[in-house]
Amino acid sequence: MQTKQLSIKELAAFMGVSTDTIRRAVRKREIPYTRVGTALRFDLHNVLTCLRQNAEAKLGARSAGAPGGTAGRAQGNQPPSGNTGALPTGIITGGLRIP
Repeated sequence: MQTKQLSIKELAAFMGVSTDTIRRAVRKREIPYTRVGTALRFDLHNVLTCLRQNAEAKLGARSAGAPGGTAGRAQGNQPPSGNTGALPTGIITGGLRIP
């Protein structure tokens, strides 16, 4: 079965990324490609399969970083203590201390 070979521009548009992102993935050997003269061509099925395998190898089949996981959420019963995670110091703006 012959599938259509996509150009860098077509693959980037399909995936919603820039052409630079596709070129970077080629340099890092993250996606399979075929060279036709000086042009690069991509089989969409092979690219998607490879990306899925790379993600599973890196993150695991059921990653905590996947939607519905607990990554980035406060663990335990305490709510997060602000954006920095710093503990409260008891200092009020203006340099006054709370007794």
